[in-house]
Amino acid sequence: MANRRKVPSNLNALPMFLREPIYIGVDIGKFKHVAGFISKTLLERHQHFEHCPAFVFEQSREGFRAFVERIRAYCPLEHCFIVMEQTGHYHRPLLHYLLELDIPVYVMHVQSRQGGILKTDKRDALGLANHLYNQLALGVQVENKLQAVRRAVPPSEAAEQLKGLMRHRYELAIEATQRKNKLTAICDELFPELTQVFKNPNLPTALDLREKFSTPQAVATASLIALREVRKKSYPSETHFFSSNSLLPKASGQRISHANEVIFPRIGGVVKA
Repeated sequence: MANRRKVPSNLNALPMFLREPIYIGVDIGKFKHVAGFISKTLLERHQHFEHCPAFVFEQSREGFRAFVERIRAYCPLEHCFIVMEQTGHYHRPLLHYLLELDIPVYVMHVQSRQGGILKTDKRDALGLANHLYNQLALGVQVENKLQAVRRAVPPSEAAEQLKGLMRHRYELAIEATQRKNKLTAICDELFPELTQVFKNPNLPTALDLREKFSTPQAVATASLIALREVRKKSYPSETHFFSSNSLLPKASGQRISHANEVIFPRIGGVVKA
């Protein structure tokens, strides 16, 4: 009996479409994504884009690898085109992974869904794929610029550094706003009369005053000379300072009970920076 020739087990299956481009739309989710596949042949075979195949994969590197292997089952990676919506930050891990493989990726603004149509992740993914197919393969122009797709490019090293700095600046701005709001709330509750002198109780001069005279009682009983040392140039005027000196006696009831409570707690120096 003739020996049969053994076929090597490490041979990969040939892609379904060797030379035909595949257009893929990815509906981004928090824990999983759905990819829809469209091509000229797939549209002819399934008659409508909503009936074309789809693939679900996890938001993880294992899921990304499974997605890429599914793409290879259809076509070589250089023949595929992928589009995804910019949904906050959930799309970024997949976007960076695909760009590292030099796969053409396009992004677009989040699209509004038509009312009265049942929404499914598969329909959304295939709708994105059809949108990409129309613009790239058929050359369809869109009137609304928010519906246009644009090619994503890997960020440069300088852009990555600036991105980190801008994120840090944004976080500092949020923190400064929170601290200003806290200082304003303390002033509104314990010493609202201070706004008769300072419209903004968080101006540098107002903060200096609140830091040096940390209670309403301290402000009201301070001498005019001590108050002059705090102000910048001629602001506030001495008339305002005289009025602030008599603010506490005018306050009554609950206000007087707060006379010795701190109006400038130690919450850091971000506000004055």
